Amino acid sequence: MAKLLLIVSLLGIFAFGFYVMCRLDRFLEGNRKALLKENESCEPSEVLLPHGLSDSEILSEIRRFRETHGNVDIILSDGQKNDF
Repeated sequence: MAKLLLIVSLLGIFAFGFYVMCRLDRFLEGNRKALLKENESCEPSEVLLPHGLSDSEILSEIRRFRETHGNVDIILSDGQKNDF
């Protein structure tokens, strides 16, 4: 009788553990999807303009960046490592 009670109680513990882990898995999957969606919608905080762009292309990139970001500071560099 004691062995039967032990087996039933262990089966109950395993079933409860399985239920809890399934709920945890759904919760973590929802958080992962939300984080991926948030990361996809993030705009970069800096833009590298490649060599050879025309003035109008540079201006259009600056305007697009200003529309998506509130406060914009522009730093011009010649490509050498500088500490700002």
